[in-house]
Amino acid sequence: MRKTAIAILLAAGTIAAAPAWPQATMDAFETGVEADTSYVTLPSQPSGPWLVAPCAGCTSHQLRLDAETRYFVGKTAVSFETLRKLAAHGPQNLDLYYVTKTRRVTRVVLRADLPSEGQKPAAQPRRKDG
Repeated sequence: MRKTAIAILLAAGTIAAAPAWPQATMDAFETGVEADTSYVTLPSQPSGPWLVAPCAGCTSHQLRLDAETRYFVGKTAVSFETLRKLAAHGPQNLDLYYVTKTRRVTRVVLRADLPSEGQKPAAQPRRKDG
């Protein structure tokens, strides 16, 4: 009986103390923006400021490209120049990821398949809004 009473007291003490323990919080390190090449034009240089409005009527985001920014077509890493050239082939989805606090772009992903030599990029299925 005594062991049961001690166990109950310990359990009650643990439950009562639980709210006093610090609660875990999640901070977003990186923010993602889904955009469309119809509304976003890649800058001419791979470094410096970049004003991005992901859609018609959307709020613009002031972001920054630098030497650490990585560029992808689908899952394939490409140069800034290659991404810029392929993004100019008509409307395609573009995903931008940036450090929330500094607004530094970490990666830009053109959602398309990397074309073979001489072909235009094959766009991946577009997301339907609404």
